[in-house]
Amino acid sequence: MTDNIISINNMTLPININYKRNSYGFSDPSNENNRYLFELIINGQIIGRKYFGNLEDIKYSHLIKLNHKIKLTSIENYKVSVTIIPSDNNILYELEGNINQYESSSTQRSNSLYIEFTKNDIGYAMCSCFYTGLDYNKIFASPPN
Repeated sequence: MTDNIISINNMTLPININYKRNSYGFSDPSNENNRYLFELIINGQIIGRKYFGNLEDIKYSHLIKLNHKIKLTSIENYKVSVTIIPSDNNILYELEGNINQYESSSTQRSNSLYIEFTKNDIGYAMCSCFYTGLDYNKIFASPPN
């Protein structure tokens, strides 16, 4: 019987992948020249209509923070949009929906956007929005209720 000897020296070398590490994970440095305009409009009987906007260098934005002191139960519905700057097409990505006021969080996703509303122990709302675009290799996880 003959012994087969397999050598791992014949394997190919790893391929270098361009990436940049940031506080949210890894990103493709070829898209660094884009900026993202996140805009959120919330409506409710108690709060009326409120606008939030952030211009970000990353595909992620905290639109409502705890220091805004908005109760999640005061928000009835919302409309969020993201515009990529600069853009040749002037494409506006939008997502709208209603808040389930009986839960501690509310999430919604489209092909291009992901939005999450959560509340702290006092009931103040936090809202984060992600532009997913063509990044289908991203995973979004929310803590359980």
